[in-house]
Amino acid sequence: MRLWFLCVLPAALVGCGTPAPPRQVVPVAPLAVTPAPDRSTAKRRIAYDGAGNFILPDGSIVQGDGSGGFNLPNGTYVAPDGAGGVVLPNGARCISDGGGGYLCP
Repeated sequence: MRLWFLCVLPAALVGCGTPAPPRQVVPVAPLAVTPAPDRSTAKRRIAYDGAGNFILPDGSIVQGDGSGGFNLPNGTYVAPDGAGGVVLPNGARCISDGGGGYLCP
């Protein structure tokens, strides 16, 4: 009987050990900007006319500001994103089309 007790006791005490310290979890905030479309899935194009103006998908022409941004007809500013694209007021990101304009989702 003692032999059985000596075999079971160490196995039972293993569960009484100190638990491993918890690992730190770093939360990652979701991006507010939608991902940029690739060239094959772009649905809209903001064309550059070569004279400093942009032609919007609805045919409106707006003047660029030299940094890649421009004001929409309603006065809202569309800012360049620093990566060669622009971010629209709705949060959608448009990528460069390689010709001064942009491809948008």
